[in-house]
Amino acid sequence: MLKTIAGLALAGTAFLTLASAQATAIDPRAAHAAFADRQAMCDRDGGALWGKSVCGPLMFIDPGTREVVANQNTPDDALTKTGDVFTGKLGSEVLISSTTVEWKGLRWSMILWPLPDDAATRKTELAHEAWHVIQESLGFPTNSPVEAQLGSAFGRTTMRLEWRALAAALTATDTAARKTAIRDALIFRAWRRARAKDATDQENQLLLNEGLAEYTGRRLSGQNDATVATALGDAEKGDAYARLFAFASGPAYGFLLDDYSKDWRKHLSAQSDLGDMLAHLADVSLPTDIAAAACKAGRRYNLAGVEADEKTIALAHDKQAGIWIAQLVSGAVLHLPSHHMKAEFNPSILFPLPPYGTVYPKLQVVTDWGKLKVDGAALIDDNWTSVTVAAPANAATLSGSGWTLELAPEWSIVPDKKPGDFTVAKNRHRP
Repeated sequence: MLKTIAGLALAGTAFLTLASAQATAIDPRAAHAAFADRQAMCDRDGGALWGKSVCGPLMFIDPGTREVVANQNTPDDALTKTGDVFTGKLGSEVLISSTTVEWKGLRWSMILWPLPDDAATRKTELAHEAWHVIQESLGFPTNSPVEAQLGSAFGRTTMRLEWRALAAALTATDTAARKTAIRDALIFRAWRRARAKDATDQENQLLLNEGLAEYTGRRLSGQNDATVATALGDAEKGDAYARLFAFASGPAYGFLLDDYSKDWRKHLSAQSDLGDMLAHLADVSLPTDIAAAACKAGRRYNLAGVEADEKTIALAHDKQAGIWIAQLVSGAVLHLPSHHMKAEFNPSILFPLPPYGTVYPKLQVVTDWGKLKVDGAALIDDNWTSVTVAAPANAATLSGSGWTLELAPEWSIVPDKKPGDFTVAKNRHRP
């Protein structure tokens, strides 16, 4: 999943903790079987879903050794033909994760090895990452904002209610029940979006990126309304909804849209709203008093129980927020400017920390000043202008609480404006 925000290239791993990736030699035969599985999905689809095949260049990578097994060679024959696959090794300049990467003149799906054992999960990931390769050609940018409200008790509560209503719609046994559940879901969505200025735009951007990718993965892998409904229930158990929501909501809206129209994707654009499209196709209108309607509909989905759960979760959330504010805002810190930054992170554990930005507990950054590895906490502001970590002991120390830094030649850690703070700067050459 290659993301672009304000000209920055961001690579995000879906539901994978970076440190958990185990170095496992890639079996060329198993890799070839996975290539064949993906090709079979594309052959069955015949380009019907998006007007073109999603199958393009694909590589599996061993995160420990950086060894690659690919389904095709590069234009300059950088890989070696090994039986039915192509093998080689990526240089250290390439960040590795399950993502989309430009390498050797081609746009690749890169997927960490080993693949999931479960066949449905494995096929979903293969098709999900494949869609990211073609998404820009379909007119969908790789924008990936973090919707901070989804870290709040209210944001989480309304999202859980929306998911429960979407699950009810997906499993409804008659048209009237489905229409009622769809209306409920859209009421809960409108209730949440009315509380935050940018919520509608930010949610839509991520739904048209990760949401459509996950919809594609689940559709091409042969899943159905029931399995998508089950996934909504699983999503409720997640710790962080700020990006996770798109992986759950995208397929739900997509499958419901499929139930009403097989042509809805032809009318989809980067300005579309999946919920609004569903409301139109299902002939659903929303009431004027959204808050009252949400409280009434909430009784069908145990609103009181969800609110009680979220109060407990909020206490732990607020405690953690206080710790990170003390560490990354109030305390002594190291500010690292984002110069054409490439970043690899785990989107399922991001922690919105408004108004300061978002905390990334697992993060790797590569840019002109060097490489940063974080296994603790780093704060990135909403405009992606800088990365902040806890200050090192002194300017000569390239590590701190939960992070290590490899500085490029001619760069050094130097004192920043606030006493105790540091930043990095290019060394001045003396004549």
